[in-house]
Amino acid sequence: MALQSMIMQRGISSIATIAILAVVGTLMYLLFVGGSNTGVSTKIHAGELYPVQRGSFDISIPTSGELSAENRINIHNKLESGAVIIELVDEGSIVSKGDILLRLNDESIKNEIRNSETSVTSARDNYETALASLAISEKKRDSELAVKQLAVDLATLALMAWQEGELVGTRLSHALEVQTAEKNYQRLLKKYESSLRLYEQKFLSKDELDQDEISLLNAEATLKKAKLGSTIYENYNLLIEKQQKESGLQQAKDELERATARLELELKSSRGNLVAKEDQLQRQVEHLEKRNQQLELCVVRSPESGMVVYASSLGERREEGEPLRVGKSLYRNELVMTIPDSSKMNARVKVNEALSGLVAKGQQAVIVCDAYPDIVFSGEVLSVGILATGGGWRDPNRRDYTVEIHIDNVNQVSLKPSMRCTAEIFVERVEDVLFVPIHSIHRNGGIVWVWAKESGGFAQREIVPSRFSESYVEISSGLEEGDAVLLREPSPSQVVGRLDVESSR
Repeated sequence: MALQSMIMQRGISSIATIAILAVVGTLMYLLFVGGSNTGVSTKIHAGELYPVQRGSFDISIPTSGELSAENRINIHNKLESGAVIIELVDEGSIVSKGDILLRLNDESIKNEIRNSETSVTSARDNYETALASLAISEKKRDSELAVKQLAVDLATLALMAWQEGELVGTRLSHALEVQTAEKNYQRLLKKYESSLRLYEQKFLSKDELDQDEISLLNAEATLKKAKLGSTIYENYNLLIEKQQKESGLQQAKDELERATARLELELKSSRGNLVAKEDQLQRQVEHLEKRNQQLELCVVRSPESGMVVYASSLGERREEGEPLRVGKSLYRNELVMTIPDSSKMNARVKVNEALSGLVAKGQQAVIVCDAYPDIVFSGEVLSVGILATGGGWRDPNRRDYTVEIHIDNVNQVSLKPSMRCTAEIFVERVEDVLFVPIHSIHRNGGIVWVWAKESGGFAQREIVPSRFSESYVEISSGLEEGDAVLLREPSPSQVVGRLDVESSR
């Protein structure tokens, strides 16, 4: 059966249900009582006899609860600290987007802003000082390293000049000196040998020979001295000069390396100080921005159009909450009010724990609000609560699950959150079965029976019931289509048969 037909079936009032039963009973009376001469008492009234018929009925769960908006905008206190309300819109007011909902005391925040502005100014000065100090350190590094690099370059050039100039010149000088001394020695040696021959021939005096000998000895000494000077230079002075030049270059390089490390360390310290000052400035700026944002949050505006509902009016224990008012202190992130979307409403109903397993998402339902008793709304189960709630001190043993039901066609009336409502959740559709009204069923121990019409009156007939709703019971066996059952206890004169109920217990 379609939802519309279910609404038609389930949405009728109790009076209408009784009227239908009365009509059916009248017909059955005419068929089974009025037109026969079976002897059944004429005290059977219309509506007391029900024909066993094959058909369909719904298994449903009746429940109750209240309405809630499917979507709502929650307004919280977004101030980091507590706040005091100094202006408040009336509950139930219809507001437009951007309208002021409430104002909070902002004096303490303004004081914090003034202090924060001073801190930002001080932090910015410290940052700029650190920035200037870093620039000076960088220029100092560049200048000093340039000087040290120049010393390295000069020492390198000095080493190259010695290697390619001084060393070569000195070696050439020593070689020339040795060659000159060698040639002079050879010349004087030949002269002395000639003078000696002349002396032996008496052509030269002894003094002249001695003079040539002395010259030869001087030349020999000069040659030895030249050779010794060259040897000493190659073996000693050259190494000393080389080590001096290389040492000078290495010292310049070491000094450059030490200066680089020292200056980089100084720069690192300056950069670290700059980063610290920048972080401090950023923190102070962010703190100031946050304080300004907090100041803006002291004026709460409606993000959307709708009706204002105080948070103190929400929930099952709303009567215990402190009403929202001017002068009330709010704690951080406290829910202050909501703006429900009345175009999408849900029914929040309670289903007993014993029946909760029958309810599932997607099941159809009908809802009736106490404010509009003549209007039946269709709906669909959205969710079943995960955790059960207790019945409180009034009924500590009761356990209920909250079922959320979406309500269709809500625009035909003005529904509001917290309106009381009843609902009927359709669990199952029983198709093509024999069924009788539930109040025609009697039970004693393990025996279930009905008062069935028989010739001359009514007799107890044992039946096997199956599925049942709030109104009807499916009959698995014991009755057939066309039988009739009495909807009350018959009078003793109407009883024509009884079961041995007591012995079967």
